[in-house]
Amino acid sequence: MRLLKITVLAIFFSSIFVSAFAEEDISWQLEEYLEGYSEAYFSAHYQKAIDLGEDALYVLENKFGKVNPNVAAMCSNLGTLYKFQGKLSESENYYKKALEIYEKTLGLDNSYCAKLWNALGENYQARRKYNEAEKSYKNAQNVWDKNFGKDNYNTVLVSSHMGSLYKDQRKYKEAETILKNSLQVMAKGYGQSNPILIRPLTDLGKLYEVQGKLMEAEQYYRYTWALFKGNFMLEDPSVQKAYYRMKQEMERQWNQRSEPIYKRLMDLNDLYIGPWHPNAPDILNNLPMLYLEEERYAEAENIYEDSLEIMLSNLGPNHLNVVKVLKNMAKFYRKMGKLDKAKELDAKAEAIRKEIRY
Repeated sequence: MRLLKITVLAIFFSSIFVSAFAEEDISWQLEEYLEGYSEAYFSAHYQKAIDLGEDALYVLENKFGKVNPNVAAMCSNLGTLYKFQGKLSESENYYKKALEIYEKTLGLDNSYCAKLWNALGENYQARRKYNEAEKSYKNAQNVWDKNFGKDNYNTVLVSSHMGSLYKDQRKYKEAETILKNSLQVMAKGYGQSNPILIRPLTDLGKLYEVQGKLMEAEQYYRYTWALFKGNFMLEDPSVQKAYYRMKQEMERQWNQRSEPIYKRLMDLNDLYIGPWHPNAPDILNNLPMLYLEEERYAEAENIYEDSLEIMLSNLGPNHLNVVKVLKNMAKFYRKMGKLDKAKELDAKAEAIRKEIRY
């Protein structure tokens, strides 16, 4: 059933594109761009997704003009795709373009602007531009505070990003207070088993690990792993059933045309950590690497094997995240001194990489 849910999610987004633009009598080429764009994202073909997204952006600008929320929505997603590629300057440019359009068309105090301020904060944080990151996060938080209150889940989500920033700045007490409060509020709002908790849990684990508090770090890493495994370890990987449900979801979405286009476009920044997420392999690597330092080799190996199974069963064998997990496993065995095993896994990873293009 989890495969069903995840696979339906991918086609659900592509069907949103098709149905939304059909209502506006936009060309079939744009429908094709956007359907392929969604598929490319979930397949980790990020350059292909960018190419399709930029084609779609061109059509959108010609249809609606360059200052339009539909254009801003696509710019926002292109910013995220460039972030996934590590091209942070290009990412920043698209985020800023989207933010400017939303501010002109919808005003300053709306959720779309808040999400973009948050995305810019993450962009600056990754580049160690901490002053700009803090300013961006505060701008996002001010919008959420004003419109939804301090205890709103989205407000608290931004707060957790601020906690991550303070961790990077070695402001450990401030980071701990913010991250723990964010986690508590998010767990109350979304439930303790929701994958949206994976990011703050990971940040807390890293916070304690850099301080040498390994028992506390392990506690949060184990929680993170339990959430990921609990949500994405498949019980019934039935592709045919999933495909049937996908078709039903497409037909249902095709007939829902009451919302403006930009409200129904997929927001990549809103997606929680799942097997398809580019950060997932690194997050799953935290606990086994901690076990490696503690010489708990068998426990680490079990996590790697389960991680690989989750990636394969959700994504198939030819996916970038499968390559990343294999590479992480190879590093683990190399540090253990099992060079033949490491070499074998590296060879598997490279063989898969040759089968796919990014």
